[in-house]
Amino acid sequence: MKWFRLTFSLGNVIAATKCSLVYLVLIVFGLTTMSFTDPLNKRADVFSNVINDEFSLNSQPAVEINPEDVELNPQAVSFVDDYIRKQGEELEEMKTWGKPYFELYDTILKSYGIPKEMKYLSVIESHLVPGLVSWAGAVGPWQIMPDEAKRFGLRRSGSVDERRDFAKSTGAAALLMKELYNKFGDWLLVVAAYNAGAGGVRKAIRKAGSRDFWALQNFLPEETRNHVKKFIATHYLFEGHGGMTTMTAAEIQAKKIEVSLHRFTRDLGSVTG
Repeated sequence: MKWFRLTFSLGNVIAATKCSLVYLVLIVFGLTTMSFTDPLNKRADVFSNVINDEFSLNSQPAVEINPEDVELNPQAVSFVDDYIRKQGEELEEMKTWGKPYFELYDTILKSYGIPKEMKYLSVIESHLVPGLVSWAGAVGPWQIMPDEAKRFGLRRSGSVDERRDFAKSTGAAALLMKELYNKFGDWLLVVAAYNAGAGGVRKAIRKAGSRDFWALQNFLPEETRNHVKKFIATHYLFEGHGGMTTMTAAEIQAKKIEVSLHRFTRDLGSVTG
């Protein structure tokens, strides 16, 4: 794993990388207008592509992020280390016996446009136990509450409870996650809202004055903020790295700018070399 060390706030990092990108764009534009020997059209193409990428950073997937380059937020390091030390052996075994369930999850989540890595939410919710019942009345591998089961069309009558059905409950969970993502635009907040409810996350956002999980986490119940960190830890254990679903929206934007800047300097080098 890579630990993500920061000495400045994430907002400063984003601002600084944006300024650097714009500065380099101005340099290449100046070179383009001053040079009489290099192919101007190639330099103009580089300029145009970078500008297009810069204005597309908030839309996916304008800039591709390599999951292996995603670093763990420092505020999660100690929790993740401790969680993996305690749960690692059991989760390693789940990689084998849980494979058929994960393959099912991947197929269903993809059909709903949900990142397949969100399957790890089911792992921390139930450890893939279909008959699990929580103290609050949530049931099944995705721990779906009665009201949500009714809202998303899961049948509950007599001895039948479709919340225990892996395929049907995954479809309902996908609809709920999609709904939450449309509200918050951030997968970590989706995990938080799945545990505490959308209202609880909105309340934390108002109190913190921020939509960034790491800034608002202390305004969430302890169970909820730990739930998010369990999700991150499980993702790292199963995947060996982070990804778009272990980053806040702000972290994704900063990483996209970093990738765009790296690509720009690489392309500039190929043109001027």
